[in-house]
Amino acid sequence: MNLLYANDRVGEYPPSYYAATRTKLDPFPPLAGEVQADVAIVGAGYMGLSAALHLAEKGVKVVVLEAHRVGFGASGRNGGQVGSGQRQDQDWIERAVGHQHARRLWDMAEDAKALVRDLIARHKMPVTFRPGVAHACYTRAEVRHAQAYADKLARDYGYAQTEVLDRPAIRRL
Repeated sequence: MNLLYANDRVGEYPPSYYAATRTKLDPFPPLAGEVQADVAIVGAGYMGLSAALHLAEKGVKVVVLEAHRVGFGASGRNGGQVGSGQRQDQDWIERAVGHQHARRLWDMAEDAKALVRDLIARHKMPVTFRPGVAHACYTRAEVRHAQAYADKLARDYGYAQTEVLDRPAIRRL
């Protein structure tokens, strides 16, 4: 049993803020008969739809197959935050793969943010795009660590957009 789908109803999005506030779309009909394509993509989440869009823009005939609904899995269940770096911080990544590879991973993440901005502009998507993620510190030691990490990103990665906020600034978010 796939726990991601265990409590879901076929053809319906799972209950969430995103499902409740989305533009209502009728389900696409099931695939009927034979379909010819240069590339078949299985899964209509972020990765599948991005691959389909970029291939189609290059003239490739693409078909996207999805067992449920567009964005049904993890793509439709997560918050859509667009932050810098990877799931682990750069210190952890550097220890795991070294600075050179950590830098390549950082650059790929920054390229992904630029791609999101480009897609929004190019397709005139009616969205509000505010990149960033907030992490609240609870202790003075955590604040010192956050400032040291922001300084490291500026020094080692040329990324000066990390800002350590005080309590009033956090409350205003």
